[in-house]
Formats: sequence, structure tokens, C-alpha cells
Amino acid sequence: MDYERTSNGITYRGIRRAFKDEADTNPDFVARIDKALGGDFINRSYGAFMKNQGNDLHLRVQRPDGSDGRVALFVQIDQFIAQGIIDLKRKPKVKKHHEGDQRLVTIAPKIWFHHTGNASEAENRLTFEKLLKIASPVFGEALEAGIDRAQQRFAQAMKPKSHIPWYMMTK
Repeated sequence: MDYERTSNGITYRGIRRAFKDEADTNPDFVARIDKALGGDFINRSYGAFMKNQGNDLHLRVQRPDGSDGRVALFVQIDQFIAQGIIDLKRKPKVKKHHEGDQRLVTIAPKIWFHHTGNASEAENRLTFEKLLKIASPVFGEALEAGIDRAQQRFAQAMKPKSHIPWYMMTK
């Protein structure tokens, strides 16, 4: 399946639909989500669900004790969600939350987590690059498109700012 794209690359809606499809068909993907949650949270997946644009993408799961649980999949590509800088030299500091019957996994390209504002707001980190190893061919293409989009956006953001006023650059 070809997911929605624009001139900037794959859309958020397209990448989230790719995640939904992969969660429904790939048990290795669900196992990777469980590992990001600290393990022993998912016994069985009932599938992924999303409404409208997909910003509420989540997995309904059965926990090992037989109770129902929910995992929110917070999928990002290239947005800046909080104030910060891009620091490629340090390992991103991402919160780990392994308690309760509702959990969150932040899934994004590796570079996205190197923005300090993004990393501070993220929880239970999982990168597109790690998912490439277990992805189906179609999902792998969607992940690569997301990685490319993120790298372009962050490369643009890391360019030094011009000190020339905007009105001097016009003809």
C-alpha cells in the first residue's frame, strides 16, 4: 500500500496509517513496542486503532494477567513540540514510564529525539531505525520516507541564521 505523500515527503497521516497496518499484521512490531514499555506488558494485541488524522493511534492489548490495557503510539516525524536545541553529541534524555494499564510509546526518527525539547516531552523512546530491522517491505519504505523527511527538516533547522535583515534580501 502506498501511503500519503506531499512534496515534503510522507505525511503524518500516511506514517500513522503505516504504523496501524504494521501493528495489525506484524507480531515482531508488537513485541518491539512491548520491549520499549519495559517488557511483560503485552500478552496479546487486539490491533491498532485511530480516528481521523490518527493523532490518537493506540493499541488495545491484553496484559499477562488477563486484564485489558492500552498503549498510545505517539508517532512523530519532524515537529518541534517544545523549546530546545538540537544536540547530536549527547544521548537524548527520554522519560521511561513502566507503570499502569495505560502507557505511551514515543516513536520517531533518531534525530527527532536529539532535539532537547522533544526528548524532554517524550516517553518510552522507540526509533524508526530500530523498527527498520523488523519491518515489512512496505512499512520499511514508509519508515525510510519518514527518516528522510526528518533529516531534511533538522538539517534546515541546524543551518546558521543569517544576520542580514529580510528587507535587504529582496530585490
